[in-house]
Amino acid sequence: MNQNKSNKFFPLLLILVLAGVGFVSCKKNFLDRKPLGRYTVDDVSIGAFDGKVFGAYAILRRSGFNSHLYLGIHSYRSDESQKGSTVSDGADHGAMYDDFQYVATNFGIQEYWTDHYAAIIAANEIVKAVDSLGAQADEMTLINRAEAKFIRAFCYFDLARTFGRVPKIDFTGTAADLNIAKVENVAEIFTLIDEDLQEAVNMLPVNWEPGFIGRGTKGAALGLRTRTYMWRSNWAAALASANEIGGLGIYSLVPNYRSQFTKEGENGPESLFEIQAYYIPTNDQGIIYANVQGVRGSGEWDLGWGWNAPTSILENAFEDGDPRKAATLLYSGQVDPYYGGSVPGYPAPLAQPYWNMKVYTNPADRLSLNNRFGRWMNHRIIRYADILLMAAEAANELGQTQAALDYLEMVRGRARGNNAGILPEVTTTNQADLRNAIRHERMVELGMEEQRFWDIVRWGIDITVLPAAGKTAYQAKHRLLPIPQGEIDKSGGVLIQNPDY
Repeated sequence: MNQNKSNKFFPLLLILVLAGVGFVSCKKNFLDRKPLGRYTVDDVSIGAFDGKVFGAYAILRRSGFNSHLYLGIHSYRSDESQKGSTVSDGADHGAMYDDFQYVATNFGIQEYWTDHYAAIIAANEIVKAVDSLGAQADEMTLINRAEAKFIRAFCYFDLARTFGRVPKIDFTGTAADLNIAKVENVAEIFTLIDEDLQEAVNMLPVNWEPGFIGRGTKGAALGLRTRTYMWRSNWAAALASANEIGGLGIYSLVPNYRSQFTKEGENGPESLFEIQAYYIPTNDQGIIYANVQGVRGSGEWDLGWGWNAPTSILENAFEDGDPRKAATLLYSGQVDPYYGGSVPGYPAPLAQPYWNMKVYTNPADRLSLNNRFGRWMNHRIIRYADILLMAAEAANELGQTQAALDYLEMVRGRARGNNAGILPEVTTTNQADLRNAIRHERMVELGMEEQRFWDIVRWGIDITVLPAAGKTAYQAKHRLLPIPQGEIDKSGGVLIQNPDY
């Protein structure tokens, strides 16, 4: 298989970008250097589907995958995070996602539903178009179909975790054709996810040449598949999938934990999949992800909306000396440890004691790009450290204690670095104690990376953890959000609301 393309200038793709197709799968500086490995007009055959695939990736840049309300669903329903900003700013959304006063008309769930199904429909159209070629479909075209199926699986996994039973739309048609009921059992959605990811694992390349970094790969598909197995407590399949990722031989933990959350660290050796962003003042193909979480201040400290703020529970979870703490929490009233800026104080003028350091941008980038809001920052989706900790968890549940300890030590050892005085190696062979150690490690290693809520739900400890964290309104029913009322109204009664709403 050969993904190498001509190294010539690429006018057709630039036309597609400016026309709104939204090519986002390339390495992010694709407009300020000579393009690498992109199709020229001569390279693109009539049957090529890259343009449609680029359009599907572009949908992942929408708010439903990156905004403050996406973060409400994925992050501050947990104990590590909260709405943030000021009390009055978006108070209704705080009530919705912090206090679990779910409202079916909430804008956030409508936007989330709409954008996820938009990507699914775009993927369906690619699959149908490729299938129509039959035996004439060449290898690259089949890779395009596998990319579409990866995107579809990614979206359906979000929807299944968030809403439970949803309509399974794996076909194309009119609006009337797509107005169908929810599946009878969420297992039907996971069957589709499994099928899509199997094709993606089989067909996607291990990596793309530099000009195409950001497109789905075999490792990304395996990473997503590992997550879906963990969600269903399929320990053996999850461990096998995680081990297959390690067997690819291309992923590793970067020595400096903080570095992977910088602009320069994007798409590095620890990254399996990121939603790509690109921004220069004359060409904004950025995303809102860093903007909505930036420090909410004034002047040079007006870095964003201030949503998705860390909690004291996350702060207190770190062991003494753990360098990941400084890489996760930016403190009000202190000097930022990486670039030297003096952050204004709390409770005045800033409304939160800490902010998400993992989206904190380099002041030099803000100056050179004449923008304070980080629209150039990628959204990290799957990291190799997450894979190793899922492998540790799965191995422990299967009774493979030494393997679990080995995976766990890889993550703790990277964080420890050369400082033997911190983060002592975990040596317990008691399954329950090791389970707790792995769960703790996931919280601090993946802090503010949108995994905590899903973790405590799949562990079944959400109903004790969240009330203990002060989110006393939480009940088991709050694991699932209501179906957007707008979708129910449009369906004319075909779509039925989730129980308890």
